[in-house]
Amino acid sequence: MGELLRRGFDAQLADRNTKGYDILVGQSTDKALRKAQVKSVRVGPWYVSTSQFEKSNSDMVTIYVLLGSEASKDAVRYFIATNQELAEKVEQPKSWEEKGEKTGFMTLLSVSPFENMWEKLRPKN
Repeated sequence: MGELLRRGFDAQLADRNTKGYDILVGQSTDKALRKAQVKSVRVGPWYVSTSQFEKSNSDMVTIYVLLGSEASKDAVRYFIATNQELAEKVEQPKSWEEKGEKTGFMTLLSVSPFENMWEKLRPKN
């Protein structure tokens, strides 16, 4: 949230019981707010629910935050993409798939092209 506010976005945490998104994001010039999910890790990969990449959620924006190790002096990194853009990048071991697991993971390599793509948080017209 702090990074969004620092970058000039209006941001509001979703209510605790809200399903499917964590933050509402926009700017004062926007007529609507955009729903976004936030996934953060110290080191990758990010574990994700495979259902978030289904067609009904394809326009959802997810902010993947890489915090780095506690001893790291490197800056936090942000990757912003729609679920549609990353749907083909979700990895799931065959054994998980065979068991019907609804969890997969997203690697740093998969999200790297979306580093600092803050414009993805602008509401669609």
